Amino acid sequence: MNFIKICIWGTNLLILIWGCKTRDPESPTQGTSGFKPPVTPEIVLENFKTAIKEHKVDYYMRCFVDTTASSKLFTFKPSAGYDMLNWNLEAERRYFQNLSRTTSGEPFLNFSDSSEANRTPSSIEYDMEYFLYFPHQQPNVSTRVKGYMHLYLEVDNQQRWAIYRWDDVKTDTDSTWSYLKFHLNY
Repeated sequence: MNFIKICIWGTNLLILIWGCKTRDPESPTQGTSGFKPPVTPEIVLENFKTAIKEHKVDYYMRCFVDTTASSKLFTFKPSAGYDMLNWNLEAERRYFQNLSRTTSGEPFLNFSDSSEANRTPSSIEYDMEYFLYFPHQQPNVSTRVKGYMHLYLEVDNQQRWAIYRWDDVKTDTDSTWSYLKFHLNY
């Protein structure tokens, strides 16, 4: 009987050793920056660019105020000439989903002439010019927009920074971000 127990124990040990083979490690994904916890307003702007570049709806929406963690409501003030009354977070999501990226070219967002205003420990305003290139699939809608934005950010009750107001202003072009939102919000 001891011999049988030793054989069973030995067989179980061999199965255990052969069955516990380690797998090869996965190589890291190159070029994926991902969404960073928005613990500073500067990270919100980085996440905004990442959301555009990677066309990630979730990343994009997480740049805006979470109304369950803040008393603020999201407000978008379009550039002149665009009637976008009652624009809200759902309209923002719908527009971004409708961009439908093509395979030609990589989207990017560039900010320039950025300045800060009214910085407090819990809020900040940014004024900046933007240039957005997004190679979408919608015919007769520009893939390049340019304008001036005024962003209002605050920290919510979970210590996350987010955009709660966005004013879009026309500069020297007819194709502002408002133009893109207006034509892709269906």
